[in-house]
Amino acid sequence: MTTIAPPALKTLSACVFVTGLVGAAIGIYGLDVEVAVLWLIVASVSGLYLLKLRAESHGRLERPARSRRTTA
Repeated sequence: MTTIAPPALKTLSACVFVTGLVGAAIGIYGLDVEVAVLWLIVASVSGLYLLKLRAESHGRLERPARSRRTTA
């Protein structure tokens, strides 16, 4: 499996984010609700991924350890 370097992932995600915003603007301008909502979802998901990449690069993303409970 091929891995993509983090700067390339960040650039690709930023391009998808901007494309989502532009697509949403076009959908709003054309009064097409489905298109606007679709592109807003794309922009939102890519924005969340950008935030995840940022947190990982700053070392702030830690997953809490799961506590194992035994059932009696």
